[in-house]
Amino acid sequence: MALMLALVLSLLRLVSGQWQVIGLDRPAQALVGEDVLFSCFLSPETNAEAMEVRFFKNKLYAVVHQYRDGKDQEHMKMPDYRGRTVFFKDFLAKGHVSLRLQKVTPLDAGLYGCWFRSQTYEQEAIWELQVLEMGSTPLISIKGFVDGGIRLHCQSSGWFPQPTVKWKGSTALPSDSKVNVDGHGLFDVETSLIIQEDSGSISCCIQYPDQSLEVESRVWIKDTFFQPSSWRLPSILLIFLVFGLCAAFIGLRISFSKSQGKIQTKVHYEGMDRQAEWREARKHAVEVTLDMDTAHPQLYISDMKAISCRSHPQEVPDSEKRFKRKCVVASQGFRQGKHYWEVDVGFHKRWYLGVCRDDVERKVCISLCPTNGYWVFGQWGHQQYFTFNPSKFSLFLRTPPTRVGIFLDYEDGAISFFNINDQSLIYKMEHQFEGVLRPFFEIYEGETVNPIYICPVSLR
Repeated sequence: MALMLALVLSLLRLVSGQWQVIGLDRPAQALVGEDVLFSCFLSPETNAEAMEVRFFKNKLYAVVHQYRDGKDQEHMKMPDYRGRTVFFKDFLAKGHVSLRLQKVTPLDAGLYGCWFRSQTYEQEAIWELQVLEMGSTPLISIKGFVDGGIRLHCQSSGWFPQPTVKWKGSTALPSDSKVNVDGHGLFDVETSLIIQEDSGSISCCIQYPDQSLEVESRVWIKDTFFQPSSWRLPSILLIFLVFGLCAAFIGLRISFSKSQGKIQTKVHYEGMDRQAEWREARKHAVEVTLDMDTAHPQLYISDMKAISCRSHPQEVPDSEKRFKRKCVVASQGFRQGKHYWEVDVGFHKRWYLGVCRDDVERKVCISLCPTNGYWVFGQWGHQQYFTFNPSKFSLFLRTPPTRVGIFLDYEDGAISFFNINDQSLIYKMEHQFEGVLRPFFEIYEGETVNPIYICPVSLR
């Protein structure tokens, strides 16, 4: 019955010339300081060149960006969004628009909408923007002896949204926690608890509310620490333990041995090394733009950074540089040094990213393997990720990436792919490169019309 009703409503819209606005089908996510892309379109496909289009936050009159009478209406924006939006209108004739919101802040989190209005009809679509910021690694310290136990204190700063914090341990007592907000709207958290004998390993865990990312520090304290002794020795041991925790925080393991007791400490942060590798790679961020003369006719390029794939090819001039496969390469070529860039793939299901040699065969569709001059990583179906090294094989990712970082280290002969969603290393390919390498992008028409685009990288 519901299906019949939906079909009837669709027929009525077609007869009356009405349409639907289709927006994001799930919340958009962005890290603080990064850009995010919003896209929406009319269904069925309708020419929107003469329509008014508005992106708004929470309420229709709270304008993020407005397009009317063939022009962007900058004066209509809320002050917080002026100079921070880029409106893509290349496909208005097909009823498709996109908006890039630059340098996202915690205050940008909330509900957003896309609104179309013609002379006879208007409609909107709503979605949520979730803004994320990963705080510092939890720092565990010892505050002293309390009621026969040891009081541990854990603190971390710079989170958004407000994270959850908890202790993990076999005999941990209920903890006391508090949260503060700094001047930038980021959350600082701290918690403490008292541990007793035979407590084993104790961890301080901080994670996003949706549990998409967890940061953990861990401490081990031997049972002999609780053996009776004079106050002088435990005091000395506590001082050394604090220094040991600080050293462990940067990756060292400290062990103490005393005649009446032994303390072993270690701070463990799952993923810290790989995140450090990602942060180091970002220091080599470069500007990457698309070479339109190399793009397949079904690829539509906007702003030299956004790529959409359409079922109908466009008319393009003949070029020896143009690929037969549905791909495009960058105008920039690299034959030395370190280079990093990021690509927002959104929820596309069919794409490949990486680098290729400048002299690859462009008029024949061949395997994207290193033997043929390609070093790529991509997705082909729902959570089906692949690379070629040298033959095609699958990769299994815990967190599906909607944004991918690519790091080329020419002299060391390596290209690394990072999942920006959880800041982890996806895969690293090693090869002794020769000649000029160009950033490579391949995308196929799929369930979404949203473009993929090259993102600016902010060094934080």
